[in-house]
Amino acid sequence: MRRLNKVLASVTLVGLLALGGVMLTRQVLAVADEANAERLNRAVLAYIAEKNPSAPIKAFQRFPEVLIAESERTKIDHCLALAQAEVESEFKQDAVGGAGEVGLFQTLPSTAALFESTVGPFKRPNLKAQGQRELGDLAIPAVSTRYAMAYLRDIMSRRSTVREALTEYNGGPSGRHPHYYRMVMGAYVETLQHPELKCRFREAPKHIPLLTLLTRA
Repeated sequence: MRRLNKVLASVTLVGLLALGGVMLTRQVLAVADEANAERLNRAVLAYIAEKNPSAPIKAFQRFPEVLIAESERTKIDHCLALAQAEVESEFKQDAVGGAGEVGLFQTLPSTAALFESTVGPFKRPNLKAQGQRELGDLAIPAVSTRYAMAYLRDIMSRRSTVREALTEYNGGPSGRHPHYYRMVMGAYVETLQHPELKCRFREAPKHIPLLTLLTRA
């Protein structure tokens, strides 16, 4: 009986140690993930500061986290979304376009209104206000990103390629500005030169001719 009790005690101790090891491992991994996320956030902010030295970085504090989360939902590289923001506004969160587009991703308030049911309500801009214009919530980088990615997801549900989706985002269904895609991809290539941004671009595997495979066999 004593021997059985000792065996049970030993098994219990081993089980507790194993459980403690698993919990410690999970805690270490969680801390590591948090540290990696923080480094990536700082890298995104540093990239914005490099491209637009006058950018009020405080206004962009929540932007990296939202950028990455929304890019994952949209199933695109967060660096591609970052490049799109650069092309749209040069990282000027208070940019206003000629047609009334507002914010980082130059979203029309009328377009953003289409996605309020899923993204949430937003304060409209008042660009005709006397004195200082009121830009509303679309001038907040995190808000602009949520609406822009919701719009892009909607387009991608109808378009078969990212090229077509980006072209429609900027030029409407008729794709009036085909050069836009080239501009975004040019900015995207530049982000790929920054390993600290952790871009998720992967080169497609090179096609190996069938004859080569047969000769290797």
